[in-house]
This record gives sequence, structure tokens and C-alpha cells, in this order.
Amino acid sequence: EENVILEQTEGNVTESLPAQEEEDSEKYLSYVKLLTKGNNWKRKSKIVERLRLLLRDDEEARIFMGANGFVEALFQFLQSAVREGNAVAQENGAMALFNLAVNNNRNKELMISAGILSLLEEMISNTNSYGCATALYLNLSCLEEAKQMIGTSQAAQFLIQMLQTKTEVQCKLDALHAIYNISTVPSNIPNLLTSGIISGLQSILVGQADCTWTEKCIAVLVNLAISQAGREEMMLNPELISTLASILDTGESLEQEQAVSCLLILCNRSEKCCEMVLQEGAIPALVSISVNGTSRGREKAQKLLMLFREQRQRDHSPAKAQLCSPEVGDLSMPPQETKPLCKSISRRKVGKALSFLWKSKSYSVYQC
Repeated sequence: EENVILEQTEGNVTESLPAQEEEDSEKYLSYVKLLTKGNNWKRKSKIVERLRLLLRDDEEARIFMGANGFVEALFQFLQSAVREGNAVAQENGAMALFNLAVNNNRNKELMISAGILSLLEEMISNTNSYGCATALYLNLSCLEEAKQMIGTSQAAQFLIQMLQTKTEVQCKLDALHAIYNISTVPSNIPNLLTSGIISGLQSILVGQADCTWTEKCIAVLVNLAISQAGREEMMLNPELISTLASILDTGESLEQEQAVSCLLILCNRSEKCCEMVLQEGAIPALVSISVNGTSRGREKAQKLLMLFREQRQRDHSPAKAQLCSPEVGDLSMPPQETKPLCKSISRRKVGKALSFLWKSKSYSVYQC
């Protein structure tokens, strides 16, 4: 008898699943009908707020709604909210679209086709809804075909401004990640440079102690350094080179790895950059990384040390070489037990490199 009851119960559960899905589908379709054909703005706003929460964790709902007209309906709602200047509706509309696009490239493509980038430009120009606009830019920048469209538009300058203004931490972090995404496209680099990306990243590197921010900033710098224009712009900012050199000494392992990778790209194409890095007293820190860093960090540090040695042998006469300090002249790998001495010397040498950090303004970061 118990087996019969169990079988009946399991059967009821199995039958209820399609029924629930059908009920959800009908409910969703009623939502899109009200959004597209109804005139009750208050009701529309409540529906969009409900959709924002629903789409946050429901992947199947994203797929269903994307295939049944919700992208266009939410786009029209956001467009009306922007033109009416309704800040609450703008946030709900933008974040509903954000959630609809999470892990769903098809929905992102539909948004691009609907004109979301033009609407976002209108939004950042005429409203103060910067946080939700930045979040939506970040989500869309994950789509390969959207990267160039965002990177060559006024969005690039807007995202860089978010790094330097007093705004919510999450907004700054979203902007930084979006900038990283668009910086992976070489054709975007000129617009990023003219929009002030170097000073924007510099402000983050100076004002942030969190290694997550530092790593992402340097990752963007590496993308910039791959282009000649990016390298030239970075070379015009000696404080940036000094900051990277100081990270070799004071940063965490992954920060050091990224900093040495960036400096290797720069120095490999510029003797002037080599001189700037050497003047910051980076040799002891590089020696330490070449012994104790991550595997990639060790490899990059050894290559950079070799580059310095080759440049010295090529460009300096024997008479000048005798004038070089032992730290610059001797680039051989010391035994591991000499690490404390290297670290001590390095900290003294990078005192000059760090001095500008103490004098620089710290940017306030507000919690969400």
C-alpha cells in the first residue's frame, strides 16, 4: 500500500512540473502584453520591478523571455523612463535588462539590435543613473561584437570618468571591468587614450590598496602597452612607471607578476623606459621575484633582468660601466638566502618611487 501511495505521489509531482511551467509561461506572456499594449505606467513599473527580481537567478526565464519579446518591451520601458526623467524606473528597467542579458549572448544581441547603446548614451548624457548604466555597459561589453561599438563611442570617456569620480564602489568596479573588456580590442585603444585612460588608471593604482583593483588596472595597462600609441602615452607618465616599479617591491605575488609583465613589454621596446625603471631601483625587487615569485613572474623577471644586462653591455663603454652601482651592474642571480638583503636594499631604493604616493590625493571610495 505504501508503494502505491509513493508511486502516486511521484506521479503527481511529475505531472505538476509541466503544469507549473505552462502556468509560468502564461503569466510571463501576460506581463509582456501589459508592457507593450497597456497604458497604466504604475502597473508597468511594478511588472518591471518584478521581472528584475525574477530574472536575477532564473536562466530558463531569461531564455523564454528573450524569445518572446521581452527585450523590446523592456527597452521601450527604459526609453520612456529616460525621457520622463524617472530615476527609479530607469534603474529597474536597466537592471531588468542587465539580468535578462546575464550569460545570454542572444539576448545581448537583441538589445544591441534594438538600439540599447544609443539609449545608454542618452541616459548618461541627460540623467544621473550612472550606476545602472555602467552595469549594463559591463554586461554588454562581454559580447565580442559589442566591444568595438562601446570602445569607439562616448561610453569610453564615461567609463573612465567613473574611475575618477566619487561614486559607489560597485560602479567604479563595473567601470574598470568594462574598460578591461573593451581594451582587448586594439582599435579601441586610441579612443581610450584620448579619453584619459592613463590618468584614470593611475588614480586607481594610487588610491586603492585592494589587490583585485590593482591586478585589473595592470591588466588594462598590459593591453594598452601592446600598441605603440599606448606605450608612448605611458612613457609620458613617469609617475605610472614609478608606480609599477614600486609594485615590484611591495605588491602581492600576482600584482608583481602583472607589473613585471607590463614593464617587460615597455622596456623591450624602449631604452628610455629601461633607464626609468633602473632609476627607480627596481633591480633588487626583480631579483627577488626571479627567485620567489610565481612561475610566470619568475620567467618575466629573468627576461627583464637579461634585457637590462644586454642593454648595459651594448650601450655602455667599459669606463662608464665602472661608474655603475653594484646593484645596476651586477644582474646575476644571487643565492636564495640573500633575499632579505635584496628586499632591504630595494625598499631603500624605491623610497623615491613611493614618495609621490604619499603626496598624492587619495580618492574616496564609498560602499554601496
